[in-house]
Amino acid sequence: MAAFHGIFRMADPPSVNSSEQAARAANRAERTERSVKRVEENLSKTLLICEALWELLSERTGLMLDDLHNKLYEIDMRDGSLDGKNQRKAIECSNCKRMVGPHHSVCFYCGQVIDDSVFRL
Repeated sequence: MAAFHGIFRMADPPSVNSSEQAARAANRAERTERSVKRVEENLSKTLLICEALWELLSERTGLMLDDLHNKLYEIDMRDGSLDGKNQRKAIECSNCKRMVGPHHSVCFYCGQVIDDSVFRL
């Protein structure tokens, strides 16, 4: 039985005890909840601002809700997918011909500007 002693040995105790780990996890959860709440509040405020801007624009120009819907559809379809987003796919850099991911506005291989739109995430 002594030959198998190393196989069945208990794992070394962690450097941080479980109550400290639980406290850290709870702290991270609280920070995440606060962060999500801030994002939700900012989104609500942004929607309110968009609604106010639309109403002002509509009142002053005579644009109708159908005009807004048509423009939203047009913009949504720019990336080829009716999904409520207008985010480009990975594309080939015009300078070095390497693929550049959708979240990069500059080719990280050669520095070529890929997308200078202020409306990209």
